[in-house]
Amino acid sequence: MRNTIMWVLLFTLAAAAASANTITTSTLDNGLRVVTYEDHSTDLVAVDLWVGAGTVNETGANSGVSHFIEHLLFRSTDKRGPGQVDMEIESLGALLEARTSRDWAHYFTVVSTRYTDKALDVVSDVASHPKFRIEDIEHERAVILDEIARSDSDPFSVLSDKLFATAYTVHPYRLPVAGTRKSVMDMTREQIVDYYNSLYVPENMTLVLAGDITPADSLAAAKKAFSELKKRPLTLPQTPKEPERTKESRDTVKRNTKQTYVGVAFVGPSIKDRPDVFAMDVLVAHLGIGYQSWLSTELKDTKKLASQVQGEYLTQRDSALIILAAATEPTKAKAAEAEILAKMQSLRTTGVSEAELQRAKRWILGTNAFDVETFAGRATNMGFYCIIGAGDVAADYAKCVREVTAQNVLDAAKKYLDPAKAVVVEVGP
Repeated sequence: MRNTIMWVLLFTLAAAAASANTITTSTLDNGLRVVTYEDHSTDLVAVDLWVGAGTVNETGANSGVSHFIEHLLFRSTDKRGPGQVDMEIESLGALLEARTSRDWAHYFTVVSTRYTDKALDVVSDVASHPKFRIEDIEHERAVILDEIARSDSDPFSVLSDKLFATAYTVHPYRLPVAGTRKSVMDMTREQIVDYYNSLYVPENMTLVLAGDITPADSLAAAKKAFSELKKRPLTLPQTPKEPERTKESRDTVKRNTKQTYVGVAFVGPSIKDRPDVFAMDVLVAHLGIGYQSWLSTELKDTKKLASQVQGEYLTQRDSALIILAAATEPTKAKAAEAEILAKMQSLRTTGVSEAELQRAKRWILGTNAFDVETFAGRATNMGFYCIIGAGDVAADYAKCVREVTAQNVLDAAKKYLDPAKAVVVEVGP
């Protein structure tokens, strides 16, 4: 599924709440990691299974296979026929949902405490025993092609995909999450099964249980549900190392639109680049996401150079993309682009004021508190950071944001926001 700004906020800005609650991590004999967030404030449990299977594991030949499998796992398993997975979860008063991104896929639901074992049985069956029937593949192929067509009609979506495709020359992040029309049309059952068998192994999974459950009960329930998932070797594909950007890149996409959509992107820090990643979260909140962001107040409201604006930065295993985008009149497109690039240069020279820094941090911390208010939000937060190799960040994120200084932001701007290395794309007439 396509990432939206809400998902960016949820993953990039979330952090574990209430350190007084117990967070424990264990690993089953088969390699499955189990994370438990114990909170008995209400009798609900969030069940969230994360798999390190996303675009980063794909090639041009199987582009979109991670997303394709997300669709197929709900269709039928060895124990459950078509429609039975949804029926059983809905009979518990819940929904089973899923998302796929560049580093991961995850499958999640929230149920009453007394249905935890039942929900786990369904989730483990979905992840462990899919049938991949030909009729299911053809049905979901049509659904995904329709999703791609809808995405292709959204200029901001087209802009984002083109920015990724231009910014990354060899790294798989350049590939669209849903795949291309051609890759989805050409996808074979053999490709799907081979990819599933290589990555849907316990060592590549993290199960998060958040809510009215003890660590002991969580571990026992996970062992029972995933006992049939045997330990298998995990062989991750070799990810090509993206060469460092040395110059500006530009591209255009012709679309029959009334407005021109301008995107300016920079390759930013990965989760391994701490504390840069926290400074960049603050910086992007100031620029394009947070309350009174620069894109909204200056580019859109004050200078009237845009009718819509968007900002994006999702922390990833490898270097992630920072995107600032605006929809504008065709005659103002160059001025909007120039204004964004000038702002980048200004940030590299003077950074942000103390008032701007505190405003961005307040917005992040407020969003953080809202996002982890629910068990589902806490499970998402913990699972996300665990699957990108930074489980420790979940508990410490808010503290790390509070510690970001204006000098940290200035240093990050100098390191990552060089206009001479920008990726600039226009979508429009």
